[in-house]
Order: sequence, then structure tokens, then C-alpha cells
Amino acid sequence: MKRITLFLLMVLVVGVYAYTQPVIRIVDPWVRAVPPNMKNSALFMTIVNEGDEDDELIGVETDIARMAQIHKTVNENGVMKMVHVDKIEIHGHTKVELKPGGYHIMLMGLKRPLKEGEMLKFTLIFKNSGRIQIEAPVKRK
Repeated sequence: MKRITLFLLMVLVVGVYAYTQPVIRIVDPWVRAVPPNMKNSALFMTIVNEGDEDDELIGVETDIARMAQIHKTVNENGVMKMVHVDKIEIHGHTKVELKPGGYHIMLMGLKRPLKEGEMLKFTLIFKNSGRIQIEAPVKRK
């Protein structure tokens, strides 16, 4: 009887834990096509958290650029500029759109020219969900 009770308690705890965790889904990732002499570009996407708990995008890794940073476009006294941010919060059952003029992943120091249509690999690093690997096509938008 004790084993059955312990088993049922473990199933309940695991079920509740699995339900409350963030469930991150990446929708429509893409990288902006830039002229061959440009050394910077940007990665865009929509991050959907289908779970109950909040999560945070805290980093990005890629081999295509020397540095990938989370940026946000802000208006300071009528001047638009990009600023580095440490994280993007994705609350449970919400989505955050990374798009031109808003949040984006700045790709600085491209190691080679980008070709429209090619697929680039990235690792997104989340506080709770860990590392998620994605591929994003290079597009003109």
C-alpha cells in the first residue's frame, strides 16, 4: 500500500511540475539579408511560451557572427537607437515578437557574406528552458 501511495504522489508531483514549466516554441525565425560588405545583421522571430511559468531569453550563440546580443530599439528624444538588454521576459501563455524596430538579436561582425535563402543555425539560451537550437533563413523583408 505504501508503494502505491508513494507512486501516485510521485506521478502527481511530476505531472504538476511538467504542466507549470515554460513551453517555448519559436515561430518564423529569419535573418535580414544585407549587402556583402555589411558586417552586421539581425535575427528576428516570435517566441511563444505555451506553459504556465515565465521564462527569459538570456543569450544567443551562433557561428555566423563574432557576437550575438539581445537588443531593443528605443526612441531617445526623437532619435531612434539600439540598446543592449540582458534579457527578454516571456510570461506564461504569451508571446514576444522580435521584429524590426523592436526587440531583435543583433549579429555583429559577420564572418562572411550572407546569401539570401541560406539557413543559419542559432542556439537560444533561456533561463528556465535551457538551450533551444533553431535554424533561420536569410530573407529580404
